[in-house]
Amino acid sequence: MSAKGKAVGAVVVTYHPDAAMLARLFQSLAEQVDWVVVVDNGSGEDVLAWIRAYPASGQFELLALGENQGIAAAQNAGIVRLRERGAKYVVLFDHDSEPAPAMIASLLAVAEEKSREGARVAVAAPRYKSSEDETVSGFVRLGLLRFRRIACDAPHRVVDIDFAIASGSLIPMATLDAIGAMDESLFIDHVDTEWCFRARSRGYRLYGVCDALMIHHLGERRKRIWFLRYRNVPCHSPFRYYYIFRNSLRLQRRPYMPLRWKTAEVVRCLQLFIYFGFFSSDRVANLTMMVSGFLAGLRNDTGKMP
Repeated sequence: MSAKGKAVGAVVVTYHPDAAMLARLFQSLAEQVDWVVVVDNGSGEDVLAWIRAYPASGQFELLALGENQGIAAAQNAGIVRLRERGAKYVVLFDHDSEPAPAMIASLLAVAEEKSREGARVAVAAPRYKSSEDETVSGFVRLGLLRFRRIACDAPHRVVDIDFAIASGSLIPMATLDAIGAMDESLFIDHVDTEWCFRARSRGYRLYGVCDALMIHHLGERRKRIWFLRYRNVPCHSPFRYYYIFRNSLRLQRRPYMPLRWKTAEVVRCLQLFIYFGFFSSDRVANLTMMVSGFLAGLRNDTGKMP
């Protein structure tokens, strides 16, 4: 089962990718979508040459931004190009993602079915399988003071969700036209979160598709820690905590972000601050970036970290 021939295009954002991982992604996308726009955020010339030489004439296109302009700017550039090509659906990917066979067709089938039922579809999203430990995620709803995981406990289940990771998400182009582009002022973290809640505030719905599966890397590595309960958390490079804390604080000011998200995000940031700021091996660098990001959020700084 494939989504080819149904005006589905993929946007792949690259930033110093692993060649073998990128090749697997390209091979999978070549079989599942009509067009692939690769937007490079400042990788070396060797990476660009490899992408240009990929043997899929006409189906793949490279947009080289020349520098790291952030995930939102790269996604927007790819979406604009797919709109020019006549795409009706867009699927977003990071360079470290790998969709399972028929993943995109499964997402498309749900999006089309829900649209026929009268829903305004924002996103159809897959489950994520960790490349590190083989665990498969559920989906996320907002709970009281925390983010609640929704398990896929039945075959072919489709669940209402509050937000989704951008990579692997299928979005109707008509929805992007109505809701608008990704917020480039955020640069990287919470770009997908902000867009999802902007869409929800306008009456659009998001769906988690249990039959759709994608292998994804969440952070550089994951670590099992105990903080009130055992949990697996992504361990990011220190600079990422600047964006996480800055953008979390900036989004607290936006009226369309739900109060339950705001309170749950405060709790999450406190957990990150305590564990990665005081107990991790990179605690000094992490703490420095967290404090810097928090102050930047108070100033409402935007864009790339200075």
